[in-house]
Parts: sequence; C-alpha cells; structure tokens
Amino acid sequence: MSPIADNSWWSLLDRGGRLETLDRDECRRLLDSMNIGRLAYCTDSGPRIVPMNYTLISERLIFRTGMDTEASGYLINRPIAFEVDQVDEFLQTGWSVLVVGNAGPMDEASLRLLDYRQSPQPWPEGRRSLVIQLPLTTVTGRRVHPS
Repeated sequence: MSPIADNSWWSLLDRGGRLETLDRDECRRLLDSMNIGRLAYCTDSGPRIVPMNYTLISERLIFRTGMDTEASGYLINRPIAFEVDQVDEFLQTGWSVLVVGNAGPMDEASLRLLDYRQSPQPWPEGRRSLVIQLPLTTVTGRRVHPS
C-alpha cells in the first residue's frame, strides 16, 4: 500500500503547539483583558459575525448597538455567541474564549447603576442606545502553546 493510500504522510504535518482547554476563571480573566470581540447571531438569511466593543461587568458581557441596526432585531432573547481572542501568527500561539447564551436588553435600573467608564465605547460613529447584556452562562476557551 502506498503512503498516500494509508494517509501516513499526514504525520509529517502533525507538528504544532499543545492545545489547552481553559477553565472558567482563566476565560473570565481573558475576557476582562480585552474590549473588542466578535458577535455572532442568526438572521432569516443566515449567520452574521460582526466586530463589537464590550465590557465585562460581574458575570455579563455588555455591548451597545443601534436600535436601527440589523443586529438589534436578532439579539433579544435569542441564542447568540460572542468570541474574543488574541493570536500571535509569528509564534503560532493564541487563545480564544467563546460565550454562548441568550442576550437581553439591560433594564433601566441596571443602566442607572452603570458607571460611564464601564459602558462599552463603540468605535463607529452613530447612536448606540440599545445596551445588551449576555450572561456568562456557557463559557469555553482554548489556548495554543508554542511547539
């Protein structure tokens, strides 16, 4: 049997870093160290992934969007995902944290308690008055260590 037929040549490509599964505390620490990630939600015409500024307050990711954005129509009480990562292409290392759950608007009482410095500051111009919270219900993470 030729090496191609039994796929043994793939072993030549099996070099790389060690993959580590991160615990919840480390995932939370990494989420707290960044302020931009990618929001993923499903629309009637398929999935969308958009960059989004956020803050981590207690056990919730908080982000803002406009009332007239596509995302606003697909976030409330629906399952969404939010991913934050950091990659070093040169060293071929990095980490990724994924939060999955049902998002909802922050209630007025919680908004009043929110310090301005804690509020996520979106990069694009425009009114972003819809403040969304995503509880850290399901949090998973992975890190690739250099080989």
